[in-house]
Amino acid sequence: MCRNAQLLQQELSFEAELLGDNPELAQVIHSFNMQEIQSNQQKPQNVLCLEDSASKEQSVWSNFLPGLGGR
Repeated sequence: MCRNAQLLQQELSFEAELLGDNPELAQVIHSFNMQEIQSNQQKPQNVLCLEDSASKEQSVWSNFLPGLGGR
């Protein structure tokens, strides 16, 4: 668990450095995250109403970078 925490901290440091050096990338990521949040807020709250919509929907991230969307 300690090793995982160290690796996560290292990853977050690399990410912060990358985003600090690339403000355009930071803005694009922020925009995608905001779209993802808005998309998730618009989904029905009742799971019984989904009717397999999860298989039809793709997140913003999966459209932009396949494999990152978690679907």
